[in-house]
Amino acid sequence: MKKIALFLIILLIIAFIVGCNNTEKSAPVSQQADSVTSEREPETESTEIENTDAEKEQADFEKYKGDWKLKVEGNEDLYRITSLEEYFGSTGISITEINNGEVKGRIYSIQGAPSYRQAEVSFSGKIEDGKLKAVYEDEAWEYSGNIELTFGEDMIAAKITRNEMKIVSLWGIPEGEFTFLKPIETEKVNISDQEKETLEQFLFPTAKDAIKPFAEGDLTDEMVINFVGYNLALGFLDISEFGNKVEGNAEIVFDESVMNDLAVKYFGVEVKEHKTYEIVTYEKGKYTVPALGGVTEHPQVRLLIKDKENDGVYYAIVDYVFEYPEEGEKLEYQHLIKLQEDNNYTIKAIIENESPLNF
Repeated sequence: MKKIALFLIILLIIAFIVGCNNTEKSAPVSQQADSVTSEREPETESTEIENTDAEKEQADFEKYKGDWKLKVEGNEDLYRITSLEEYFGSTGISITEINNGEVKGRIYSIQGAPSYRQAEVSFSGKIEDGKLKAVYEDEAWEYSGNIELTFGEDMIAAKITRNEMKIVSLWGIPEGEFTFLKPIETEKVNISDQEKETLEQFLFPTAKDAIKPFAEGDLTDEMVINFVGYNLALGFLDISEFGNKVEGNAEIVFDESVMNDLAVKYFGVEVKEHKTYEIVTYEKGKYTVPALGGVTEHPQVRLLIKDKENDGVYYAIVDYVFEYPEEGEKLEYQHLIKLQEDNNYTIKAIIENESPLNF
């Protein structure tokens, strides 16, 4: 019996020792959970970073949703003005949906009056490295091809190709490399006969001989000085408000302050450096021009358009006509004039329309 009791005591001691060792090796459940959480934290941080990057990229591309108009060199503003689409037609890209880099949209081309032929294709694809590549098919005009869009700063560059077809399509979206810009959202303005006459009087000195077309921001001192000098020489500017600051017989002499006042009246800027140009002589604070005679084209405002997104900005389509003794009035050229209105108009840009609109 003593041997059996001793044997049982030894077994109990062994079991106790083994149990203690297992307890030391096995961490509590709470510690195990903490360990698992700790190991997964880097993965969670990585996922959060990826989600943040995806959200930022989504926000960056959201600005491309909406309509974009084909950039036409030399007449960029003219073809971006939405109120003129019925006359010129329109070629553009419309981005309808951007979701997690997936883009849906369409490219269209609408011919101007009188045919108004239309072509439109849909596309979809994923943006990768700032570019989208997709295929398209125009079932109506029976052609297909590929497009590649690059999303840049305030623009979309497009490369459009067509697949070879046995029968050449008579119409469709353009083929080649193009730039698309945001349209100028506008609306037509109804003006009274009196308002039209007042605007035409203001624009009377703006014939091509007096001021050449210029883009916004490109107006120079030389252009302003020649404009004022030429029109004073011909007697086309009202100088009654200047009193003895303007004197004239065979020559017209006027203060540089008159030059500045007229520059501000018409263009909203003063002359930076007063000097002599062409027929306009400058010396000691005075300008001199020869008194001239003659006739010139006179403006006829055909359309006034308001910029809906920029307060006080207007666009005027203006015909310049000349009165011939036998033929009567004849259109010489047509300008798009950008105006800023703040109680009175000032001229910000003049663009010649090489394909005059026939209203």
